[in-house]
Amino acid sequence: MVSILKVPSLLHPLFRLSSSLLCLLPCSSSFCTMARWRVNQKLLVFAVTFVSYALYHSARKTMSGVKSTMTADWMRNDTHEPFFSNEADAKSFLGTLDALFMAAYASALFFWGWLGDRLNPKYVIAAGMVGSAITLTCFGAIPVWFHLYSIPYYAVTYILFGLVQACGWPSEVAIMANWFGAGNRGFVMGLWAACQPVGNILGSILTGIVLPFGYEDTFLLNSILISIGAIVVMTAIDSKPKSRTEDEEERGVSHSDEDEGEPISMWKALLLPGVLMYCLCNACLKLVNYAFFFWLPMYLTEAYKWDESEADKLAIWYDIGGIIGSVAGGYISDRMGCRSPLIVAMVGCSLGTLFLYSNVGPHMFLNALVMTAVGVTVSGPYNLVVGSVSIDLGSQPCLAGNSKAMCTVSGLIDGSGSVGSALGQFLIPVVQLAFGWQAVFYLFILLNALACLCILNRAILDVKGMRRRFRPEAAPLLVGGESEDSHED
Repeated sequence: MVSILKVPSLLHPLFRLSSSLLCLLPCSSSFCTMARWRVNQKLLVFAVTFVSYALYHSARKTMSGVKSTMTADWMRNDTHEPFFSNEADAKSFLGTLDALFMAAYASALFFWGWLGDRLNPKYVIAAGMVGSAITLTCFGAIPVWFHLYSIPYYAVTYILFGLVQACGWPSEVAIMANWFGAGNRGFVMGLWAACQPVGNILGSILTGIVLPFGYEDTFLLNSILISIGAIVVMTAIDSKPKSRTEDEEERGVSHSDEDEGEPISMWKALLLPGVLMYCLCNACLKLVNYAFFFWLPMYLTEAYKWDESEADKLAIWYDIGGIIGSVAGGYISDRMGCRSPLIVAMVGCSLGTLFLYSNVGPHMFLNALVMTAVGVTVSGPYNLVVGSVSIDLGSQPCLAGNSKAMCTVSGLIDGSGSVGSALGQFLIPVVQLAFGWQAVFYLFILLNALACLCILNRAILDVKGMRRRFRPEAAPLLVGGESEDSHED
C-alpha cells in the first residue's frame, strides 16, 4: 500500500481528486465503486467546463490577433471601396469595437449571473456558445464574403457577440462550486481558471495558422469549434451532483438537498462582506489584463515592426505567465489560508514588471521572458479574483449554505471588472495616439496600484490573522471583522 506521505506536497491536491487514492481508504467494494464514479464525474466536469470556457476565450481572442490585417483590408480599394481613409481612424474604430464589446459583456454579466441562479447553468453556457458562433461568423466572415463593410453592422454584431459571451463565466463558476468543495479550492480553481489563458493561447495558435488563408477564416473556425463545444456541454455533464452527500460533508454543511436557499438580489450580493472591494479591485485589474488581451499583438506589430502572425505567437507567453500565476497563486493561497495578501503582493510586483516590459526593446527572447513575468503578476491574480475569490465570496458563512447566490456574486465581480475594461478600451487608443505606447504602460502601472489599494485593508487584516490561523476556532477569511482574519476553509 502506498502512503500519501510519500507523495510530494505539491501534488496532494491532485491526489484528492484521484480515484486510486480513495481506494486506499478502508472501505467496502461498493463504496470504492461509488467513490471512483464520483471522482470520474468530477474530472469530467472539470475537463468539460475548462475546455468550454477556453473555447469562449479562443473565440473572443480572434479579433485581437487580426487587427493589423483587418485594418489593411478596410483601407484597400482593389475589391471594395475603402472603409477608412487613414490608419488612425481604423485604429480608433477597433478601439471603439473593443469598448462596445466590453460594455455589452459587462452589462450582460450582471444579468446572466442573476439568471444563472434561477436556471440550469449548463443551458445558459450552451446558449452562449451557440450565440457566440452565430455572431462571430456574422461579424468577421460575412462582411468579407459579401463586401458588407458598414460601421453600424460591425457595431451591432460585436455588441451582440459581447452579450452572448457573458453567458459563460458566472454559470461555469457555479457548476465548479457545485462539484468541488472548499478543500484546496485555491489550487483547484487556480488550475481551472487557467482555462482563460489556455483559451487565449488556443486562439493565438489557430489565428497564426489560419491567418495566411484569410482573416475571415479565423472567425469561421472558432465559430465551428465553439458550436461543437456547446453540444458537449449539453450532453456530457450535469450542473450539480445528483447526490450531494460527499460534497456537503467536504464543505461541512448539514442541510439537505432540498434546502439550498433562494436566489438573492444583486444589491444584496453587492453588500455581502468583501464583494464591493473586490469589484473595485477587479475593475482596475481586468482593464490592464484585457488591454494585453486586446492590444498586445498590435503593439508588438507596431512598436517593433514584427509580422502579425509572429506577434500572435509571441503573445502566447503572456498567457503562459497567466497559467503559472493562476496555478501557483491558488496553491500558495491555500497554504497561507488567505488570498488577499498574495494578490496584493503579485499585483504589487506587476508595477515593476510593467515598467520593465515597456523598456525591454525589440529582443524577442527578452521580450518573451519579461512578458511571461507580466502574465504571472497581472493575469495570475486576475484569475484568482474571478475564480477562487468569487467562490469564497459566494459561499461565505453569512449566506448560511445558500448555493443559489454563486452566479450572482461571480457575475458582479466579473461584471465590475468588465465595466472598467470597457472604459479602458475607449481610453487606450486615445492615450496611445496622443502620447505613445509608453504612456499606456504608465497608465497600467497607475491602475494596478489602485487595484492594490482597494484590497489593502483586507490584506493587512489577513496578514495579522495568519499568526493565529492554526488555532482550531479560527473563522473563515471572508467575513469582515478582526476576529475573522485567519483560516479560510
